[in-house]
Amino acid sequence: MAQFERTTTRTVADWCWRPRASAALTRRRARHVVELFSGEEAPVVHSVGELAELVSRAIPDPTHIVWYRGHRSPEWTVTPSGHRDYTPEDERNLTNRFRSRANTRRASVPEYRHYAYWLSLMQHYGLPTRLLDWSRSPLIAAYFALEEHVESPQLDASGPAVIWALRPHGLNSVEGRGTHTPALEADKCRDMLRPAFTDRLPEPGGYMAAMATEVDMRMFVQQGCFTIHSSRGPLESHSKSSQFLQRIEIPQDSVARMAREIAACGFRRGDIYPDLANLAQELRATYPAGTFP
Repeated sequence: MAQFERTTTRTVADWCWRPRASAALTRRRARHVVELFSGEEAPVVHSVGELAELVSRAIPDPTHIVWYRGHRSPEWTVTPSGHRDYTPEDERNLTNRFRSRANTRRASVPEYRHYAYWLSLMQHYGLPTRLLDWSRSPLIAAYFALEEHVESPQLDASGPAVIWALRPHGLNSVEGRGTHTPALEADKCRDMLRPAFTDRLPEPGGYMAAMATEVDMRMFVQQGCFTIHSSRGPLESHSKSSQFLQRIEIPQDSVARMAREIAACGFRRGDIYPDLANLAQELRATYPAGTFP
């Protein structure tokens, strides 16, 4: 039942009635709500519910596409592993050695010049590449930001965590690459991928958002997608990054709570990484010896 309070005006002495706001609504009105991609400071979320509310306001309909990426530390930059400590020569050494030796270790491998498929496979197996993983799901990004606390709830948080939100169409538009996200194997991505394998082609520079080539169940489950980094600088250093990139902060004192909520929503290692080795690792951590006396 609604609560009411009596008020008066300067000119009317009669009693009038209006609903009294709930305590939760009063607190929400009292704080300044920061929206995604508003150009203001980074939004802060303390729960999965607040994250879902923030995201839902930024996506009024399915045509508004946003991708997400979770970082355990706010100090981490939006940079692919192949550009953090590796030189271009290091990158080409890794890709070509992987490509030359993969055939004896996997029943089916891509054709030699299928650069997109090769880089997807390398990324999947942990080789440093110029691809940066994103997810279409903010909850999967939250899992990666909070992963060590989801798997080990007894750990104390050592600092805040971060979720990055990306407008892929906005990035490609700013980069002059159209207003859609091509598949990674599309012709328009090829010039940004080939320099990872050879020094005979110029590096075009810049960035591009592209849909992932789903080479296995993990990419499907994680709703994966990529940004291709031909430039070596962090994506947040882009001069127009405020038009397509936004950081969402999870304060240190909310890390444990959100990790519990993510686990309660069913996001666990054995499901995010759908293979038997990770399932076994999850079960060992969840049910140590003596759990059931």
